[in-house]
Amino acid sequence: MSIRKNISLETGHIKKLEPLVLKHNGNFSAAMREIIDLIDTMIKDPDAATRFIDGLKTDNNLTETVLYWLIRQARGRLIDQEILNSILDPSKILLLSDLEKYLDEMVSGTGWQTKIRMYDYDDELNPSQLKVTLIGNNIYKMDFLGGVVSSFLVTQKKQEIVSLKRMSNAMTISLKRQGNANLARQSLVEHFGQMDDIYNEISKKEEFWRCIVNLYKQTNYNMVTIPKNYYNELLMGKEAPSYLTTSIEAIHKVPIRDIPLVTLISTMKSVYEYMGIVERIDVDENTLKIYHGYTDARAINAIEKILINVLSANGAKYKSSCSENLIVMSPVIL
Repeated sequence: MSIRKNISLETGHIKKLEPLVLKHNGNFSAAMREIIDLIDTMIKDPDAATRFIDGLKTDNNLTETVLYWLIRQARGRLIDQEILNSILDPSKILLLSDLEKYLDEMVSGTGWQTKIRMYDYDDELNPSQLKVTLIGNNIYKMDFLGGVVSSFLVTQKKQEIVSLKRMSNAMTISLKRQGNANLARQSLVEHFGQMDDIYNEISKKEEFWRCIVNLYKQTNYNMVTIPKNYYNELLMGKEAPSYLTTSIEAIHKVPIRDIPLVTLISTMKSVYEYMGIVERIDVDENTLKIYHGYTDARAINAIEKILINVLSANGAKYKSSCSENLIVMSPVIL
């Protein structure tokens, strides 16, 4: 039998009950019944209830600690689409105001202590541009939530991330409409999914990467990586090839000549340093200072020839000068 009673509540009390009422789809009576059941449990075992409440009040309880650890491990990885849809159901969230309200409700009362705001948009359903700001006290939590929000906007609102500013207590994401799904996805990977490919490759060939990491670690990264066809020519006793473009072309998926010079120089620096071809390349505008780490003149000349030919294949004319420690390459002014 149901008995109806009238009760008086202040606005503050109603506000505190909102998460529980939402849990019961707006059924206030169901929320009150759950509270009564909880009170009954507390009366029967007050010590257990006290321990439970104390645990919820601290950031050091098991659930919070494990969750924080998982969020840190997930940095640089994109959330799976299936999981994203279960968190932000696209059939229920159509307008940007719906998304903002849902996110507010999702993070309130969970210890996330993060505020999410959307603004500078011209249309709530299909914006041509917008900004998202997250304010909080934890960069890892903001990064995770920023990735979740951005993933939803990229997949459901056809947005592309054009800039991302990170500060210690805030993050601002600027987006614009992008009809090309691949470009939109690429921007998402660039800003929030930098580690996705790495984890995927490691999981596919764990033994291989375990061996490679151990080799680099045990040799203090004193290793050289070269393409197999280059290595084959060395094995056959041929002179070291004067081109080493395969790795750069594989990264950009276009011939050397089609890569913008600024991009090519940046890629040369990272690729040749990490491959172990040279120790370091410093870039001053378009001038390259190569610290090669070799003492044999033939080796130094070979490095000089490789780099000059790569730049030449791009259509850039460079001159160089060598010393025992350094090769300096500067553009030829015509």
